[in-house]
Amino acid sequence: MEESVNYAEYTVEKKPEGKLKMIRIGLIALYLFVGVGLFAFFLAIKFWPAGTVMPFLTWIIYGLTWKFAQLEHKYEVKSAKLVISNIYGRKKQVVQFENLASELKVIAPMSEGNRKQFEKADKIMDFRGNTASPDAYYAILEKDGKSTAVYFEATNKMLKVLKFYNRNTEVTPVRY
Repeated sequence: MEESVNYAEYTVEKKPEGKLKMIRIGLIALYLFVGVGLFAFFLAIKFWPAGTVMPFLTWIIYGLTWKFAQLEHKYEVKSAKLVISNIYGRKKQVVQFENLASELKVIAPMSEGNRKQFEKADKIMDFRGNTASPDAYYAILEKDGKSTAVYFEATNKMLKVLKFYNRNTEVTPVRY
Protein backbone atom coordinates (compact mmCIF):
# COMPACT_ATOMS: atom_id res chain seq x y z
CA MET A 1 0.00 0.00 0.00
CA GLU A 2 1.19 3.48 -0.78
CA GLU A 3 1.95 6.05 1.92
CA SER A 4 0.33 8.94 0.08
CA VAL A 5 -2.65 10.92 1.33
CA ASN A 6 -4.02 10.87 -2.22
CA TYR A 7 -4.32 7.10 -2.36
CA ALA A 8 -7.45 4.99 -2.09
CA GLU A 9 -7.97 1.27 -2.43
CA TYR A 10 -11.07 -0.91 -2.27
CA THR A 11 -11.60 -4.59 -3.09
CA VAL A 12 -14.98 -6.19 -3.65
CA GLU A 13 -15.82 -9.83 -4.36
CA LYS A 14 -17.88 -10.43 -7.49
CA LYS A 15 -21.21 -12.05 -6.62
CA PRO A 16 -21.99 -15.16 -8.67
CA GLU A 17 -24.54 -13.83 -11.14
CA GLY A 18 -24.82 -14.12 -14.90
CA LYS A 19 -21.67 -15.38 -16.59
CA LEU A 20 -19.82 -16.09 -13.34
CA LYS A 21 -22.72 -18.22 -12.10
CA MET A 22 -22.68 -20.24 -15.33
CA ILE A 23 -18.91 -20.75 -14.98
CA ARG A 24 -19.37 -22.08 -11.45
CA ILE A 25 -22.17 -24.43 -12.50
CA GLY A 26 -20.07 -25.66 -15.44
CA LEU A 27 -17.03 -26.29 -13.24
CA ILE A 28 -19.06 -28.21 -10.66
CA ALA A 29 -20.51 -30.33 -13.49
CA LEU A 30 -16.96 -30.89 -14.79
CA TYR A 31 -15.77 -32.06 -11.36
CA LEU A 32 -18.70 -34.49 -11.08
CA PHE A 33 -18.18 -35.74 -14.65
CA VAL A 34 -14.46 -36.25 -14.11
CA GLY A 35 -15.04 -38.00 -10.78
CA VAL A 36 -17.70 -40.36 -12.11
CA GLY A 37 -15.83 -40.85 -15.41
CA LEU A 38 -12.58 -41.72 -13.67
CA PHE A 39 -14.36 -44.09 -11.33
CA ALA A 40 -16.06 -45.85 -14.27
CA PHE A 41 -12.75 -46.00 -16.18
CA PHE A 42 -10.84 -47.45 -13.24
CA LEU A 43 -13.64 -49.92 -12.59
CA ALA A 44 -13.60 -51.00 -16.26
CA ILE A 45 -9.86 -51.70 -16.21
CA LYS A 46 -10.20 -53.37 -12.82
CA PHE A 47 -7.91 -50.90 -11.06
CA TRP A 48 -9.23 -51.33 -7.52
CA PRO A 49 -7.25 -48.56 -5.76
CA ALA A 50 -9.33 -46.09 -7.79
CA GLY A 51 -10.84 -44.83 -4.56
CA THR A 52 -7.50 -43.26 -3.66
CA VAL A 53 -6.48 -42.00 -7.11
CA MET A 54 -9.81 -40.47 -8.17
CA PRO A 55 -10.14 -37.89 -5.35
CA PHE A 56 -6.51 -36.84 -5.87
CA LEU A 57 -7.00 -36.24 -9.62
CA THR A 58 -10.29 -34.40 -9.04
CA TRP A 59 -8.57 -32.24 -6.41
CA ILE A 60 -5.83 -31.32 -8.92
CA ILE A 61 -8.42 -30.30 -11.52
CA TYR A 62 -10.26 -28.28 -8.87
CA GLY A 63 -7.05 -26.50 -7.87
CA LEU A 64 -6.25 -25.57 -11.44
CA THR A 65 -9.73 -24.34 -12.45
CA TRP A 66 -11.77 -23.02 -9.50
CA LYS A 67 -9.72 -19.80 -9.34
CA PHE A 68 -11.56 -18.65 -12.45
CA ALA A 69 -14.84 -18.85 -10.52
CA GLN A 70 -13.52 -16.72 -7.64
CA LEU A 71 -13.34 -13.17 -8.94
CA GLU A 72 -12.61 -9.97 -7.05
CA HIS A 73 -12.36 -6.42 -8.34
CA LYS A 74 -9.73 -4.11 -6.87
CA TYR A 75 -10.11 -0.38 -7.34
CA GLU A 76 -7.16 1.91 -6.70
CA VAL A 77 -6.53 5.58 -7.13
CA LYS A 78 -2.78 6.00 -7.08
CA SER A 79 -0.36 8.37 -8.77
CA ALA A 80 -3.31 10.32 -10.21
CA LYS A 81 -4.58 7.17 -11.98
CA LEU A 82 -7.72 5.11 -11.60
CA VAL A 83 -6.58 1.48 -11.74
CA ILE A 84 -9.07 -1.39 -11.78
CA SER A 85 -7.81 -4.97 -11.53
CA ASN A 86 -9.37 -8.41 -11.51
CA ILE A 87 -8.05 -10.83 -8.89
CA TYR A 88 -8.52 -14.50 -9.73
CA GLY A 89 -8.56 -17.02 -6.89
CA ARG A 90 -7.40 -14.36 -4.42
CA LYS A 91 -3.90 -14.61 -5.93
CA LYS A 92 -3.41 -13.56 -9.53
CA GLN A 93 -4.02 -9.86 -10.17
CA VAL A 94 -4.59 -8.63 -13.73
CA VAL A 95 -4.98 -4.92 -14.51
CA GLN A 96 -8.09 -4.41 -16.66
CA PHE A 97 -8.32 -0.61 -16.75
CA GLU A 98 -5.76 2.09 -16.01
CA ASN A 99 -6.10 5.73 -16.89
CA LEU A 100 -5.31 9.17 -15.52
CA ALA A 101 -8.24 10.40 -13.45
CA SER A 102 -7.92 13.85 -15.04
CA GLU A 103 -8.58 12.37 -18.53
CA LEU A 104 -11.97 10.96 -17.52
CA LYS A 105 -14.79 13.06 -18.92
CA VAL A 106 -17.15 12.45 -16.02
CA ILE A 107 -17.28 10.39 -12.83
CA ALA A 108 -20.77 10.14 -11.38
CA PRO A 109 -23.12 7.77 -9.55
CA MET A 110 -25.16 5.33 -11.59
CA SER A 111 -28.66 6.71 -11.23
CA GLU A 112 -31.75 7.00 -13.41
CA GLY A 113 -30.89 10.63 -14.17
CA ASN A 114 -27.49 9.64 -15.58
CA ARG A 115 -28.67 6.49 -17.39
CA LYS A 116 -28.52 7.97 -20.92
CA GLN A 117 -24.94 9.08 -20.45
CA PHE A 118 -23.48 5.76 -19.28
CA GLU A 119 -25.55 3.48 -21.52
CA LYS A 120 -24.74 5.21 -24.82
CA ALA A 121 -21.00 4.48 -24.60
CA ASP A 122 -19.36 2.49 -27.40
CA LYS A 123 -17.75 0.09 -24.92
CA ILE A 124 -18.92 -0.84 -21.42
CA MET A 125 -16.58 -2.32 -18.80
CA ASP A 126 -18.48 -3.54 -15.74
CA PHE A 127 -16.38 -4.03 -12.59
CA ARG A 128 -19.15 -3.87 -9.97
CA GLY A 129 -19.42 -6.52 -7.27
CA ASN A 130 -23.08 -6.95 -8.16
CA THR A 131 -25.45 -5.19 -10.50
CA ALA A 132 -27.62 -3.80 -7.69
CA SER A 133 -24.81 -2.16 -5.72
CA PRO A 134 -25.89 1.13 -4.09
CA ASP A 135 -22.30 2.46 -4.34
CA ALA A 136 -22.04 2.04 -8.12
CA TYR A 137 -20.34 4.80 -10.05
CA TYR A 138 -19.37 5.17 -13.67
CA ALA A 139 -16.56 6.97 -15.46
CA ILE A 140 -16.58 7.99 -19.12
CA LEU A 141 -13.33 7.97 -21.08
CA GLU A 142 -13.24 9.38 -24.60
CA LYS A 143 -10.24 8.46 -26.76
CA ASP A 144 -9.92 8.44 -30.54
CA GLY A 145 -13.60 9.27 -31.02
CA LYS A 146 -14.71 6.22 -29.01
CA SER A 147 -16.27 6.39 -25.58
CA THR A 148 -15.79 3.83 -22.85
CA ALA A 149 -17.99 3.58 -19.77
CA VAL A 150 -16.38 1.98 -16.74
CA TYR A 151 -18.69 0.80 -13.95
CA PHE A 152 -17.16 0.45 -10.49
CA GLU A 153 -17.96 0.71 -6.79
CA ALA A 154 -16.62 3.65 -4.84
CA THR A 155 -15.85 4.56 -1.25
CA ASN A 156 -15.98 8.02 0.30
CA LYS A 157 -12.17 8.27 0.38
CA MET A 158 -11.90 7.16 -3.25
CA LEU A 159 -14.41 9.82 -4.32
CA LYS A 160 -12.52 12.44 -2.36
CA VAL A 161 -9.24 11.52 -4.09
CA LEU A 162 -10.91 11.35 -7.53
CA LYS A 163 -12.42 14.79 -6.90
CA PHE A 164 -8.91 16.05 -6.12
CA TYR A 165 -7.62 14.86 -9.51
CA ASN A 166 -10.76 15.46 -11.58
CA ARG A 167 -13.16 18.34 -10.91
CA ASN A 168 -15.86 16.60 -13.02
CA THR A 169 -16.40 14.07 -10.23
CA GLU A 170 -19.91 14.12 -8.81
CA VAL A 171 -19.78 13.12 -5.16
CA THR A 172 -22.72 11.60 -3.31
CA PRO A 173 -22.50 9.83 0.05
CA VAL A 174 -21.79 6.09 -0.15
CA ARG A 175 -21.81 3.34 2.50
CA TYR A 176 -18.05 3.16 3.17
